[in-house]
Amino acid sequence: MPFCTACGVKNVDDARFCSACGHAFVVAAPAATVVTPEPGGALKAFDNPAELWKMYFYVSFFNIGVYCLTGSAADFLDQSGGFLSLPFGVFVGAIVLFMGLVYWLIKKQAVDKNRSLWLLPLVAWHVYSYLDGLSGIDLMYAETSFDYYDIYISGVPETIILIRLFLALRERT
Repeated sequence: MPFCTACGVKNVDDARFCSACGHAFVVAAPAATVVTPEPGGALKAFDNPAELWKMYFYVSFFNIGVYCLTGSAADFLDQSGGFLSLPFGVFVGAIVLFMGLVYWLIKKQAVDKNRSLWLLPLVAWHVYSYLDGLSGIDLMYAETSFDYYDIYISGVPETIILIRLFLALRERT
């Protein structure tokens, strides 16, 4: 089993990238063969599945922070009424539970086990949420530009990263 030269983690024999840090492994060539470097050099972060899943979580946590800091979360908790009227602890617990499920789907199933199809439900959920948000726009209700953040902007980078991760995993096989 090869060890990563960047972080020292043990990886499987046929790994092309380190499972911990995403460092690309150099395949040893036979002694008679001259090794020529690939054009373009090392993988860029947007081509490396080990970096893409981290990007998804950075963007997700940024979006959750913006959602809470702009007052959208307070509006959701105060004005929803009925079934959606939740205490803040339950709201945070639901976010933590959802992010745990997303981590399991992305990191443990898709990236570690190279099961790219496990990403499709997340992609579908992000697209549905985006379209559902667009269909529920009430221009008379939105008081600030931050009210449009969750509808127009927040889900788009996450969806793009998920699609790119799906394609990078498909290229890897």
